[in-house]
Amino acid sequence: MGSRRLPSKRRAGDAAGSENEVLIGPLCHVAHGTLEGMNVVVAVQDWPAGAGGTVPSREAARAVEVAWRRSAPHVEVTAIAVGDGGPRSSDALPGEPLPVGGAMATSVRDARVLAPSGSATRWNPHDLSTALLGIAASASASGERVTVVVPLGDEPPAGDATDLWGGGLEALRTALASITVVALVSASRPLVGFHGMSSALRDGREGDLAIGAAAQEQEARWSAIALAADAVVGRPGLIGPARLSDVRGSGAAGGLAYCLAAAGARLTPASAFLYDLAGAAEAATRANLLVAVTETLTPTALDHGLVVPVAAAAGARAVPCVGIAPSVQVGRRDLMAAGVASAYEAEPGINGLAAQVQRVAHTWTPHR
Repeated sequence: MGSRRLPSKRRAGDAAGSENEVLIGPLCHVAHGTLEGMNVVVAVQDWPAGAGGTVPSREAARAVEVAWRRSAPHVEVTAIAVGDGGPRSSDALPGEPLPVGGAMATSVRDARVLAPSGSATRWNPHDLSTALLGIAASASASGERVTVVVPLGDEPPAGDATDLWGGGLEALRTALASITVVALVSASRPLVGFHGMSSALRDGREGDLAIGAAAQEQEARWSAIALAADAVVGRPGLIGPARLSDVRGSGAAGGLAYCLAAAGARLTPASAFLYDLAGAAEAATRANLLVAVTETLTPTALDHGLVVPVAAAAGARAVPCVGIAPSVQVGRRDLMAAGVASAYEAEPGINGLAAQVQRVAHTWTPHR
């Protein structure tokens, strides 16, 4: 009978990422000695190519499909490229990006997903502001309500985040009122306070006096900025924090998340939004097994990375979720708590990824 392996409880002395497994019941129906009706959906992010290079997520997704089918030809497998939440997340989406002001825009469904111009990996706040104002002016003239998605992740901008406001916050809020702006973040810290940006700057380096002084200066500067901007914005909602600077995620991306939110953007966790936008969430509703191929599998990734929506989708369907990453830096207990049944390490490069995908396919979708 077909079966699958799920991890047992982590035991004392187990190394992080070690494999403890127990054999449980069949993964799907068995007929004539083979697993029938098996559907696997794999969400794939960029993969390291070695020597500092990167395999784009769409290329990596194609390699994953080929490798899985080679190992398990009886299985229906769908690999979908998903952005990592950072400024270049739209590179994972189908469609031709078009220049819009100081950015590039890719249209997906009813949204326009922005990315920095050229091959830049960080947002220039002035260029971003120019792009948003251009889209807003066009939408206002046409009467069309446009949704603009700005992936931030937690990448600090190439410049002062407040440059986004240009001629003034109130003027920008008025100009952008004709569009809906969604800012995608990969961190939950607020802008200021005990758990804010300055705390993240000091984290792990509390004994460094220079870092401590810089953190205090940063906190003082952003507290002054927030004092004025919070008054312009007013209470961000009927429930939750009374000040925008205390909202979760406002301290992401070096304060750029706060500046966008003050201009009227809605802050949204990047991983779940992009998982849905790529079509992976819809595909997952038919899956017997869900897989996340991600650049990193760390404690932070378990909170904000690709495994979050993949594990949530798996839990909703009561099917297993497994992860593949170049390095697994979390232990079995944390993986289980996050809803990940097993995690596997793969070598950099397409060949390294394909080899591990074939092994995972053999383990989870065996031909019996």
